[in-house]
Amino acid sequence: MMDRKAFIFRTGGIVLSAWVSPTLGKIGLPTSKMDRIALGTLLFRYRFQRTKPKQWDTIKDELTLLDVPEHHRDKFGIRKIEFWNEHFESLEPDYLARLRDKIRSAKAELLNIQIDRISYNLAATDEAERRQSITDVKKWMDAASFLGSKCVRINPGSPKGAVEKSIESLTELNRYAKRKKLAIITANHFGIEMDADKHVQIVRGSGVYTEPDFGNYIPQYTEEVMMESLSKILPYARVVSAKMVDFNDLMEHTSYDFDRCIQLAENAGFKGTYVIAQWSGKFQDIDYDNVARWGIEHVTNHIK
Repeated sequence: MMDRKAFIFRTGGIVLSAWVSPTLGKIGLPTSKMDRIALGTLLFRYRFQRTKPKQWDTIKDELTLLDVPEHHRDKFGIRKIEFWNEHFESLEPDYLARLRDKIRSAKAELLNIQIDRISYNLAATDEAERRQSITDVKKWMDAASFLGSKCVRINPGSPKGAVEKSIESLTELNRYAKRKKLAIITANHFGIEMDADKHVQIVRGSGVYTEPDFGNYIPQYTEEVMMESLSKILPYARVVSAKMVDFNDLMEHTSYDFDRCIQLAENAGFKGTYVIAQWSGKFQDIDYDNVARWGIEHVTNHIK
């Protein structure tokens, strides 16, 4: 369990006593606001073969992971990147070596890899399933370490899983991560951790971190419950997913108050990186370059 100090923060009318990770005091001060922003591949999923929408026969301006470090640098001025493992073409050494070289040549930093592509349940009560899940996750952790990623986002387990099994699994994986110079982050990602109290119990029990995701409590909860849940998991955050959801025809974000979420994180004392992301359950044929720019602008307008 991590050694954390208690503190109190106030935001949006909510006063909470919480624990803060010691890493918050160890994160170096950024030289500019853009140093606190990363951009992933999830937002651009329509441009990848593996995740293009079924409505499209062809892809305009197709991307691969090999393109991303230079693409994000040149178009958005962002060098911190995040990969969704749905977009990996292979885990073969030759492919990973080419990808690592592209990251280095762009002078980029791989902040995180989101591990979703495989089917795994770290909270499984069936021991064989849990052990296989750990084995499968470790393969992706090996790839992340080879690429020089700082973090891996790992799902704590299915909604019907057991908190104690999730803690047991993540404790083992955290030991492995430290040997690989990786930090494990856990988002509120539609599993057992969607209950914020269970999420806190899991990260405190296993010594890993949270990745509060603005877009994932909606539409399950009201916006007030969403804010309260974010407030509970923010003190354990290593990374924040500044995720947008739906936009209208005027390019206005309609799903929740995005700016309020940034303010919530800042008032909670978060000093780390915001990953600009977007996800909606419905198809939106909009300009995702503009979505990225919208997110970057709104984050920079509100971070300190």
